[in-house]
Amino acid sequence: MVAPARESGVLLHITSLPSGRLDEDAYRFVDWLVAAGQSWWQVLPLHIPDRHGSPYASRSAFAGHEGLLAPRGTRFYDSGEGNDGEPEGEWLEEWVRFAGEPERRVQIRFQREWLSLKRYANDCGIRLIGDIPLYVAGDSCDAVTHPDLFDRSFVAGAAPSPNHPEGQRWGMPVFDWPTHAADGFSWWLERLERELELCDRLRIDHFRGLAQFWQLALDEPDPVNGSWGTGPGEAFFEAIRDRFGGLPLIVEDLGLITPDVIALREEIGVPGMNVVARVADIDWRTDSVLYTSTHDSETLAGWWERWGRENQPQLAAGATSTDGEYRALLQNILAVENELVIIAAQDLLGLGNEARMNRPGTVNGGNWKWKLEQPLTGAQARMLAGWVAVAGRERLGPVEA
Repeated sequence: MVAPARESGVLLHITSLPSGRLDEDAYRFVDWLVAAGQSWWQVLPLHIPDRHGSPYASRSAFAGHEGLLAPRGTRFYDSGEGNDGEPEGEWLEEWVRFAGEPERRVQIRFQREWLSLKRYANDCGIRLIGDIPLYVAGDSCDAVTHPDLFDRSFVAGAAPSPNHPEGQRWGMPVFDWPTHAADGFSWWLERLERELELCDRLRIDHFRGLAQFWQLALDEPDPVNGSWGTGPGEAFFEAIRDRFGGLPLIVEDLGLITPDVIALREEIGVPGMNVVARVADIDWRTDSVLYTSTHDSETLAGWWERWGRENQPQLAAGATSTDGEYRALLQNILAVENELVIIAAQDLLGLGNEARMNRPGTVNGGNWKWKLEQPLTGAQARMLAGWVAVAGRERLGPVEA
């Protein structure tokens, strides 16, 4: 039996590139990943962000964000004219009816520009990990066009937990899961088909909501006064497996995780997540994807300075100086048994919490704004490539179509 490959990748959203666009910076970053010995590029949701900049409460679960497109006049710009490479699926007509006819050309442009980048990345041996929020905004095209798929008696939230004892009220409508199950989860399968056209693997956010989800009455402002609803469970993943021949997924199983959530994850055989910059216990599951940090957590350096150095000094074992401590930390993380390690770009640069992407539960001008001031360098690529080689994390080469 051949042992599974051990790989690594980098988490960097398109908006965090210096230009924030699908232009030369995006292609240059693919080249950098190759030089750095990486196998994966993970991004955040590619859809239209809300007024606070969050891509996790979009007006569409399908439509690409126009703000990511290449600037006019660059060689990466696509006019969207003609019929070559148009997106497929009923979602496009629904979105055009909802948002207006000019959006047709926008989505054609997004399709062509994104898939051009994806082909380039795949040809270079770099695969893309996308991100699917569980819920959609209440005023989204999806909720307005398919009202039968949502239970408007409740809104979604998060139950009180040790990290958030006050709970959270998110405000998005919860799904009417019996209705979804009755037609074989067809809306969800179309959504996943769209995302798997754009990316090679998907992270599903808030996995616990597919086992049980926290719901609040429409007029209930206090998240503590919510109740548990029943998610679709294993039948949901069976439908995905039947449609796509497998489960090319990573599930976000962070926060308040109860035995039923663990049982569902183990039953479907999909890796969950561990995040170095979130946990006090570093006994990470080897069947998880290990992240140095995420868009919702402290940066690795911020966590290390605040808590890690004092409480888990062994993570920097092998450091020969204070200057080498953080370098040893990253090298030791890459050396773990987990098949896949994802390093956030902020963590490669050793940036503190001023570089956080988001602070959950807050609405401020700093969220969703962080970006690289300049492209990552060849010296940084060579350094990471050396660490990856020592850790035995090989890049597999071009991705088969």
